[in-house]
Amino acid sequence: MARLAIPTIDQAPAKSQPILQNYVKALGMVPNLFALISQSPDALKALTDMHATLGKSLGHQTRERIQVMTAEVNGCDYCLSAHTHLGGKLNGLTTEDMALNRTGHSTDPKADAALQFAYKVARSRGHVATADVEAVRAAGFSDAQIVDIVAEVGLGFITNLFNNTFDTDIDASFPPLKTRYDEKAAA
Repeated sequence: MARLAIPTIDQAPAKSQPILQNYVKALGMVPNLFALISQSPDALKALTDMHATLGKSLGHQTRERIQVMTAEVNGCDYCLSAHTHLGGKLNGLTTEDMALNRTGHSTDPKADAALQFAYKVARSRGHVATADVEAVRAAGFSDAQIVDIVAEVGLGFITNLFNNTFDTDIDASFPPLKTRYDEKAAA
């Protein structure tokens, strides 16, 4: 059970309600993460603005792949469940690909290069080697896209932090997945 209440749209602050209504229009529902965060209209707006703005140069599939990987790295069962659902349902990713995404790989060669780099960024908290940047550039990513990869990892960290802190309930329409996160190994 979540550590904070997950309000309905009507229970959310008035400034948050239009943002939550946008999720109903786009997804047919308000994911619990956004409902929970709606208690702070400023936090909700910042998070939804980031999500709407970042990573467009990468495409929806690669963004979802990065979110699946980041959820696994950070032990976020909520985000792993949500992005696995969204990756398959809305973005056509296969179960096989998303299983690889969790380990920083992909069945798509170009996406694999992005995921390998994103995985190194996530695991090292950004302490990557010059060779890592050069490898993703050599795979065909522009400098702007490399920045977008890092920004997408950062967005994942933010949502993972909220969900791990508040133990957000996984939405009924998402598959209830568990990461292989090991706190001792991560320390």
